[in-house]
Amino acid sequence: MAIDPNEYPNFIKPNLRANKKYDKFYYRFTYEKKTYKCVIDYTNKSWNKRDRIKNAEAELAKAKQEAENMIDINATVNDIVELYFETLKDGTYKKNRKSYYDRKIAKILGNKKAKTVLPMHIQKIINDNIKNGDSPGTAKQTVEVLSPAFKIARANRIVSHNPCEDVKIKMPKSKKIVVNATKRLTSIYQAIIKLYHSDPYYRAFFLLSLQGRRKGEILNLRWEHISFEYDYYFLDHTKNDEEQKVFLPPNVKEALLEFRKEHGWVFESPVIKGQRLSDAKKQTAKLKKELGDWFTMHYTRNVMVSAMAEQGIDAIYMSGALGHNDPNTITKYLTMNYLQGSKIASDMIQNNN
Repeated sequence: MAIDPNEYPNFIKPNLRANKKYDKFYYRFTYEKKTYKCVIDYTNKSWNKRDRIKNAEAELAKAKQEAENMIDINATVNDIVELYFETLKDGTYKKNRKSYYDRKIAKILGNKKAKTVLPMHIQKIINDNIKNGDSPGTAKQTVEVLSPAFKIARANRIVSHNPCEDVKIKMPKSKKIVVNATKRLTSIYQAIIKLYHSDPYYRAFFLLSLQGRRKGEILNLRWEHISFEYDYYFLDHTKNDEEQKVFLPPNVKEALLEFRKEHGWVFESPVIKGQRLSDAKKQTAKLKKELGDWFTMHYTRNVMVSAMAEQGIDAIYMSGALGHNDPNTITKYLTMNYLQGSKIASDMIQNNN
């Protein structure tokens, strides 16, 4: 039955009115372009007028609170992705995720109701992006953006399931096998010292890489983030946007002290004053020539962690060295020592027979 506002002539407060007897109340308010209205009936209550008004005001306040917290069950993919982005801290990680969504997903799925999205819709985006030149790893970002958004939507009963869980992406085997990791680690270290013995700038740069630092983490390091007194430094531009406190090795510290400044970029551009170094391609090429074509800056992460494994160091510490917040990610970089593992198994068998 339609509500007749004329039946509620008595003004109580904005959005709330009462009938002549003050035993029925009518509220009406708008939140984010949606109108909410309701009749509150206290005709069967033995409360006095004051209590009826008080309870009606409480009902209005409750309704407004629920409206503010309500997530529309007809929410679009744009809506639920925005909820996901609100959970992320401002920084590079959030910026990159949002950029990928805007460029690769929003135009196709953005205005579609979240509850109508099926795995095949997401699968098609991924397949099309790969056909258009994206690597499987890049195309996988579609799931990495949408899956947490659909998890939030499922928790709020907007959708009944997460369609990303049924999407398949065939990832190529890209992990480089590290043979004799400890020996290779030593050869990289010796090459760095040999080529940059008299150049503390690049000696520090590549020694940090050998410690497992990503290129971006090194390039974004600032003098204010280094504690020479307590031998550590902060990384605030990590891949997962977490601020990390990292040990400052003596050999890196020694090199840094040779060109130390009070503030600014540690690896300032030698060409443009006040700007950071953009890359180290020429210097990396020198190391590649010295060591072989197998050498890359990122490959030092594989070498370092595989050498740690050869020394029997626990996975939790290997993950910490690489800056991972998920210990399971270590398998991306760690080369399993099948030779050593099979020999240990063989020795165990022989020793028990």
